[in-house]
Amino acid sequence: MARFAGIILMTVMMICPAWGGTLRVISLYPGHSDNIVAMGGSELLVALSENDDADLLPDLPRVPARSGAERLLALRPDVVVTRSFAEKASPNVYETLRRSGVRVVSIDPPSWDDFPQYLLKLAESLNLDPAAGVSRFASAITEISSSARDSYFPRVFLEATSREVHTCSPDSWAARLIALCGGVNVAGDAVPLREGSAVASWGAERVLRDADSLDVYIIQNGTMNPSTVDSFRAREWAGVLSHVRVVEIPERYISRPSLLGLEKGGEILTRIFRGEE
Repeated sequence: MARFAGIILMTVMMICPAWGGTLRVISLYPGHSDNIVAMGGSELLVALSENDDADLLPDLPRVPARSGAERLLALRPDVVVTRSFAEKASPNVYETLRRSGVRVVSIDPPSWDDFPQYLLKLAESLNLDPAAGVSRFASAITEISSSARDSYFPRVFLEATSREVHTCSPDSWAARLIALCGGVNVAGDAVPLREGSAVASWGAERVLRDADSLDVYIIQNGTMNPSTVDSFRAREWAGVLSHVRVVEIPERYISRPSLLGLEKGGEILTRIFRGEE
């Protein structure tokens, strides 16, 4: 009987290394990395993608998002966390990982409403506390909404990309965060570029049309949009918005479905809307 029990235990440890030791996890999407850290999984991570933020676990190795299977296997992972876009782009890599005994967890970035279920799925796949992330999400929403200034609801435009002056879709993460912080999105009826897209058409002409009533112009700064306040001021039509507060916020804090981003982004936006920065 003891021998039989030992065989069962060894089998379980092979299937789920966390029972016999800490899982070794590679995260290949920054949003997943943020949320794993926020849910107490820092010690599980052995590598991040080169697209992850430099200040997140800076001592961990970074690997290209399209790394070959050999490079990933050299890090001896038990689990590789990614998203379907990356898996479809490199199907042979993930097939090789699976054949080598690595568990691939492929989860797409969630919408605001789906975020709690996403956190549960991510936590359960890595043997983390399923309730920790959901509880932190609820606490962040409560804290941010209670900090919003009730007597002032600034009219806000968010520039997602400077090219053609695209904005955020009405139901995007960024739009929901702006609303939570007490902002009124002047592009609330923008049409997404395609179904499910977080980016929507708008244009400089429509921005200028609403110029008189606009209070804050937010530049989402990052990979999608390298614009800054200084480069905005150099645009030929920027003078029309001389009365408007123009600010830039890193993309990671306003558009990434992330607990860490939500907390920091909510803090930044609330201060901006209060006129504190």
